[in-house]
Amino acid sequence: MRFSKLMFGLAAVALVGCAGNQQAMERSMGQAESSKTLAEESKVPASLTETAAADLDSAKVFQENGEEEKAISAAEKSALEYKLSLLVQQRDELKKEDARIEKELRDDVERKLLYQNILDQELKGAK
Repeated sequence: MRFSKLMFGLAAVALVGCAGNQQAMERSMGQAESSKTLAEESKVPASLTETAAADLDSAKVFQENGEEEKAISAAEKSALEYKLSLLVQQRDELKKEDARIEKELRDDVERKLLYQNILDQELKGAK
């Protein structure tokens, strides 16, 4: 009797552990897939997402083979890499925008100096 209660308890703990891993794996895979979708919708270049895609593929293989811990790890790594690729793309776009704005500012300063010079010449001619 005591042995069967012990076995029942161990089986229950194992099932709870498996359910927890299963939920963690589903959550991690979902986050990786969501990050992939966001990267695709944001048109992140494939060169920035290669590693993330490979890790997501590995996570799927681990999941199919029942290697939950490895699947969770690969999926979480993939999600982080997709997020990083989005941030790198955003940084690059901001750098381009910053360079464009700086050029416009320089052009505005040059125009201002030109107009100031013309105004000074006209004021001198009016005297």
